[in-house]
Amino acid sequence: MHPSFGQHGPASLFKTIQPTTDFDQRFYYVPGEIQNVWGYRVGVLINDRYKLGIGGYYMNKSDEIDAQSATLSGISGAGFTLHKKLYLGTVYYEPYLLRRKLWETSLVFETGYGRSVHYNVYDSIGKVGSESNSMIIPAGAGLSINFKLPAIFHLQGFRWVGINIMGGYRTTIYHQDKGYDYNGAYWSLSGAVFLDRMVEDLRSWKKERQTARNKKAIELHY
Repeated sequence: MHPSFGQHGPASLFKTIQPTTDFDQRFYYVPGEIQNVWGYRVGVLINDRYKLGIGGYYMNKSDEIDAQSATLSGISGAGFTLHKKLYLGTVYYEPYLLRRKLWETSLVFETGYGRSVHYNVYDSIGKVGSESNSMIIPAGAGLSINFKLPAIFHLQGFRWVGINIMGGYRTTIYHQDKGYDYNGAYWSLSGAVFLDRMVEDLRSWKKERQTARNKKAIELHY
């Protein structure tokens, strides 16, 4: 074994690993509209310094296109409803900039793979047409801020929840369907669940119980 392995090997890189999870409702500003994307992230908090994980996102949006707008767009006939759906799976890396007792801030870098689905439903006959299902590879970067609650009335459960605010920019590295633009800035406001705090409190509670048992066993022995 290399003599420095114990100091610089995998064990020193991953001293503590705790689960983490985040709700992630985002509002994207793309040309001409705002898109609402729902998401959820799960991962691990490593050494209390950065997160690694995966996320899943979904968008379902419908836009009414009247007959005049349809004609201007080169589509003849009656108006129609344009349905847009987006399915994304991502991986993310989130290093912390600052961590305090009641708040923390971090950078979020992510990329992934997904599908972009578009189709029209014509109002006059209810016919579905012009359907497309294309591959999309997004990437993004943002700044995240978590606000944490204290243990109100000595109830530790309040420490496990808070509020997350995030802002950043998403770009499309590759999209098969060039007719739609998903590039733009985004912001997010959602609830936050701090699994690392939950695990920390449960471990502390377990340690206190074990200490109490040991103390009682010593008292009974004497």
